[in-house]
Amino acid sequence: MQQSLSQMLFDISFGNEDAFRRLVHQFSDKTYQFACSIIKNAEDAEEIISDVFLNIWLHRENLPAGEQFIFYLYKAIKNTSLNYLKKKNRQKESAAEPGYFLEAVGSHYLNPEEVAISRENVLRIEQVINALPGRCRQIFVLVKEDGLSYREVAELLDISPATVNVQMTIALKKIWQELVPDHHRFLS
Repeated sequence: MQQSLSQMLFDISFGNEDAFRRLVHQFSDKTYQFACSIIKNAEDAEEIISDVFLNIWLHRENLPAGEQFIFYLYKAIKNTSLNYLKKKNRQKESAAEPGYFLEAVGSHYLNPEEVAISRENVLRIEQVINALPGRCRQIFVLVKEDGLSYREVAELLDISPATVNVQMTIALKKIWQELVPDHHRFLS
């Protein structure tokens, strides 16, 4: 039985360690990818994720409820990552490993309950998503997989909602072109 996010956060607020472990398990891969997209270093991203989850546990009584938590979590990772980069820059160290690119993981970009498509199309869509430019892919995943609004993504990434809209349009157009290569015939 899968526990709702709200119930999990409620349990965590009362010190339930099992609920906390489930929360970490549920969000660690996604948050790791997000931290890597900022830090560009796998080991440092792991450290940042650990720090953020430790702070969540230490401040568990004051966590936002339900879906607001997801935005809170990504904002905490962004801020911790940026603070880390500032600290490294002050120390005159390199802020990132050159050439480190993170591949998007898995087949969770489209909800199969919402769209009934063949396995072949799912694989084609995954390939298109993985081939998107980094920022475009990041925005697409935050909106479609993590359920953040355009406004939340814009605030999280310090870009305008219009930029989020443009990047989503690009991503969706590329997916549409892959699924229906002759789509212009249908639009006439």
